[in-house]
Amino acid sequence: MRSTLRTRLTGGLVTLAIALSSTIGHAFVWPNVPERIARSLASSDVSERRAAAKRISELPPELGVPLAQRALADADIDVRLLAAAAASAFSMPKAGDLVIGWLGEGDARLRRAACDVIRISPTDRSVVALGRVLGDPDPHVRVAAAAAMGSSGLSDAVSPLLGHLDDAAFEVRVEVARALGRLGDARAVVPLIGKVQDTAVEVRRAVARSLGELGDARATSALVIALQDGSQDVRIEAVKALGKLRSDEATSAIVPLIETSAADAPLPVGGVRMAQASAGSLDVRAAAYEALGRIGSEGAVRALIGALSKDDPSALRSPVRVALVQAGKPATPQLVAALSGAPTPATAAGAALVLGALHAKEGLVPTVRAMQRGALPLEHGLRALAALGSPDALPAVLELISDTDPAVRREAVRAASALLDPARPDGRAVDPARAMLLDAATPSDEKVSLVRLLGQTGSPRAQTTLVSLAGTKSRSLRLAVLEALGASGTFAPEAEAVLLGALDDEAPEVRLAAASSIARGGGGAVAGKLLERLSVAAEQDRGALALALAGALSRSTDAALVDRVAKVLPSTPDSARDGLLEGLGRMRGEASSKVLRQFVLSTIDDRRKVAEAFGGHPEAAPVLSSMLGDADPSVRANAVWSLGAVGKRDALGPIVKLLADPDVAVAGNAAGALGRIAARESAGADVRSALCGALSDGRPYVRANALTSLGLSGQRCDAGIVEGLLLRDRSEAVRMAVAGYLWTVNAAASPLPENVRRVFARCASEERSARVALQCTRTPERVAGTDDVLVFVAPAGADEPQSRAPYALVRGDGLIRMGMADRRGGLFEFSAPKGVIRLAVPAQLAR
Repeated sequence: MRSTLRTRLTGGLVTLAIALSSTIGHAFVWPNVPERIARSLASSDVSERRAAAKRISELPPELGVPLAQRALADADIDVRLLAAAAASAFSMPKAGDLVIGWLGEGDARLRRAACDVIRISPTDRSVVALGRVLGDPDPHVRVAAAAAMGSSGLSDAVSPLLGHLDDAAFEVRVEVARALGRLGDARAVVPLIGKVQDTAVEVRRAVARSLGELGDARATSALVIALQDGSQDVRIEAVKALGKLRSDEATSAIVPLIETSAADAPLPVGGVRMAQASAGSLDVRAAAYEALGRIGSEGAVRALIGALSKDDPSALRSPVRVALVQAGKPATPQLVAALSGAPTPATAAGAALVLGALHAKEGLVPTVRAMQRGALPLEHGLRALAALGSPDALPAVLELISDTDPAVRREAVRAASALLDPARPDGRAVDPARAMLLDAATPSDEKVSLVRLLGQTGSPRAQTTLVSLAGTKSRSLRLAVLEALGASGTFAPEAEAVLLGALDDEAPEVRLAAASSIARGGGGAVAGKLLERLSVAAEQDRGALALALAGALSRSTDAALVDRVAKVLPSTPDSARDGLLEGLGRMRGEASSKVLRQFVLSTIDDRRKVAEAFGGHPEAAPVLSSMLGDADPSVRANAVWSLGAVGKRDALGPIVKLLADPDVAVAGNAAGALGRIAARESAGADVRSALCGALSDGRPYVRANALTSLGLSGQRCDAGIVEGLLLRDRSEAVRMAVAGYLWTVNAAASPLPENVRRVFARCASEERSARVALQCTRTPERVAGTDDVLVFVAPAGADEPQSRAPYALVRGDGLIRMGMADRRGGLFEFSAPKGVIRLAVPAQLAR
């Protein structure tokens, strides 16, 4: 799915998510198509075999791999070339061994194709065989051979590559230099240093990058010389490489590159006059900022703080501030000193914003004082205090809520809202916000923000003001009031009356806002009233009533209330039926579990929802185990996912069997369930073998969940296999999962093991997906705690959630839940890890 629209209703209850588009991975394949291709591959007509070989790559991997393997042995060159392309597309295991013989073929196309196959599916034998191909008469073959050797990760490839750094073709020298950087072997450092002044710009650029990837301080002097190169591309790679070396020796050489004035004289470094980064070299300057941030020394930080004077603090992102944040906590003392002195407004703003981004509590007092004495512009200071995240900053922010400057007032309200959490009631903002709300001169848009601020306080005193505004004729203000009333998770009788009344409103958005707030704060008493309404409500209201009722039931264990729900359920229409079943799932206790068990043999839609609802009932684990054999795959998918939430060690055996389920949602959810149970039960050793085996599954989401589960359970698989998936798997979801797994299993290592550091560096420099590259460059931020989450799925072109829509929900911990939405187009996730959730391409369409 291309994007996600999310409205988080805090308090651990509801999230609405709408996926706006989808992309198709595999076209539908008729069952007889693979058989027809297989017959055609056996034909004596070469044109028929070629046509069949061309279609192999259209098949799913589990069907295409055997056919590609067969076609690789065809007598016709074109058939073999097409088969090689398919084998590469499938990342066919051990394919490298099948094409070793091609390396000696007379046709250069075959030799080059063999190199490409080995690059995607390397084996020890095939990589060693590539050594002699580096002397091939065709430079294109030599380039392909060098690329394959660099992708192999084998140290045996280093010596042959070093022997061809002086190849006559510059394209080959470029690829050899790149390959040596990928392999990360220290033996390559000195030979590469000797190529820093190669005659070809492309070679010099590749050498600089590889020296950075190797991370050896011996390259510092050579890279400093490269900063004078006549090519801007080479200078950029050289300064980036110096940043990766993190050597303070390079600081004095890099600092001149961040100068912006063409009138400033270039500074000499080590007797050499350095090139100046002025007109036309913004990219060099940006690379220099990044490098100084990586180095993070006292001198580097001092230079970056000096650059803040020419930075634009109103920009949401700047390379200077990003670099200072990358320098980390060691930059804090100098930032505080800059803010406490006599800085320019731009320097003060930049320093404060960086301190906020670093969550440096030492920056609170200097920031407030700089604002008070006029050194720090108020808008930027408020942004910094909001980012700082300390409740101690709230008094200084509240003083500015009534400022005469509307821009400052708006920023103050945003900052105060960011500093408050309704789960931790704080009434300090109530009186200032109420005073501004009662002021007739306050603009309507500011009143909406102030109402939301009152909701963020979580204070009972705020509800009195909110209730008084509930009758407003402004639609936007009324919606804000209804949402704010539910923010704290509890409300007074007066607020309850307002919310119940709003359920009768003609506007659906008003009813939804009221229902959502009731779901977040209502209890058993409200649930009883909602049940009464449900029996007489118009059809259009039942969905909102069921949404509110499900949340209210979650805060009750009243057996009498369960009986009332049980009586209403049989006659409840589809628009509300899943909401009631969901409510019983959220209503803990044996009584609600007993009612749910009555629907285990009901319709498919009921069984699917019941299997999901049991995710809130640990006592229902035996029932869920029995549902693993349901005839419907959507029921099995929900059952195994819920068993992952409540199952014990004895559930692992049945779940392992589902890894082979023909339905991808079932198999993928099984992989996720194994990790959740193993982590909870300290049973990682029990699932390691099964999860490692699942890494070769042809379905990407199964591989992705297996990797994430290995990380959750603290287990490791063969490092070569895992790193190969990060560098070569065609699925972004799998590569994301590998990066997350590597961070998780190496969380206690400081610094990272060299092989992990090297594979992350290669990922960051070569990864085609920005999302994966970012995952490789920084430790994932995990937010403590969980939320119960309600998600509605609306595929491409739909304005409303789609009933029974296939979905893939990516949780904050990286696990992917797959399945089919309920009759409302919704799904409920118990105890989802806090953090970002998103909808991805459904498993059936993922490649």
